[in-house]
Amino acid sequence: MSPVSATNTPTATLPAGDRDRRRAAFGLLVSLVALPASWLLFSQLERLWPEIMKLEGPAFLAATTLLGGSMAVGPLAVVIGFLLAVWFGVSSVYGPRRRPSPLLDRFIVASGLLVWFAPALVSVGKAAQALVTGRIAFVRPPREYLLATDPIAYWQGVGFWLIMAALFGFLAWRYWRGKLLPRTGAAD
Repeated sequence: MSPVSATNTPTATLPAGDRDRRRAAFGLLVSLVALPASWLLFSQLERLWPEIMKLEGPAFLAATTLLGGSMAVGPLAVVIGFLLAVWFGVSSVYGPRRRPSPLLDRFIVASGLLVWFAPALVSVGKAAQALVTGRIAFVRPPREYLLATDPIAYWQGVGFWLIMAALFGFLAWRYWRGKLLPRTGAAD
């Protein structure tokens, strides 16, 4: 029996950090393949739909099912692949690995921080935009509140965005606290 080479190492014998780095690479690959495929599908929808409408019976059913499934699965694969890449990428930085990669680790941590804290930053941005413009708008249900005409609803909307920012920021901080400040995270 021959010894296993370093390039052909089975996944079970890899350190946890290397396994997570492979999972992150796979998630990123799924996301990067699904993104142009989804974009191509949605951009060609105007051309595809009339061709599908010409079909009848089982062919129409199969084509619409395939099209609808592709339109549903493609964007999900992009988002889930990206989130898994970030999750496992960050996990790989803090796990044991065979070879260190400090520059890539810094990039992964910076990307992870940005992704985790982005919802809080967007929520703070929405509240700040409302304070600057004197109006706040919500999409569903469609509502727009102006400070000059409806100050109570306006301030409730600003408060909503600030509460959401605090919630998202707290959740992100709970995740990152143990990684960035290991002594305080381990105490909890």
